[in-house]
Amino acid sequence: MGTLTNTKVSEKNLTTVPKSVRNFLDVGAGDRVEWHVEDGQIIVKKLDDE
Repeated sequence: MGTLTNTKVSEKNLTTVPKSVRNFLDVGAGDRVEWHVEDGQIIVKKLDDE
């Protein structure tokens, strides 16, 4: 998969998860995601409900 979109990091180091990414991962308010750094790239995965 290629680039879906880009966002800017705020002065408080926050960013918005773009709608296209939320839709692709099927995530919404209250869902948890996991972040990985692999070979200089960020991998974001939706965590399963517990």
